[in-house]
Amino acid sequence: MNYDGHVTYENVIRNLFMRMPDLEPLYRERFSYLEGEELPYVVFGSFLIPVLETALEDHDTERIRSVCAFLEEAAVSAGTDAGLEQLLLVEIGEWLSGTQWEAEVAPNLGEQTKRVCRYVSGLATQRIALREARRKR
Repeated sequence: MNYDGHVTYENVIRNLFMRMPDLEPLYRERFSYLEGEELPYVVFGSFLIPVLETALEDHDTERIRSVCAFLEEAAVSAGTDAGLEQLLLVEIGEWLSGTQWEAEVAPNLGEQTKRVCRYVSGLATQRIALREARRKR
């Protein structure tokens, strides 16, 4: 996998681990059964989002900003990479539409991340409130 400084679907995982090298050993340990295979949807959905959620829970502003800055870089590149755009839309966009951390994460998201992920302010909070109201009935 070549890395030239530009984020693409093909190098998004390598780029992530270059930007945040402390995450790679955690990923390798947790997903050792993949035997080194880097699957972007698995890395984003099953690893990066939980890392971000933990940072939000722990009020780790440095990690939150770092992950959001990486997502923004990827979102900017997604304008010329349909695979990367789809990855962000599916994994990050769907998470954003239902996360309990919306109020905490939204201020850290860049404009391109919000655009690519089709982020609608307040949607996740509203969905959670509706689910809670249904549950109480």
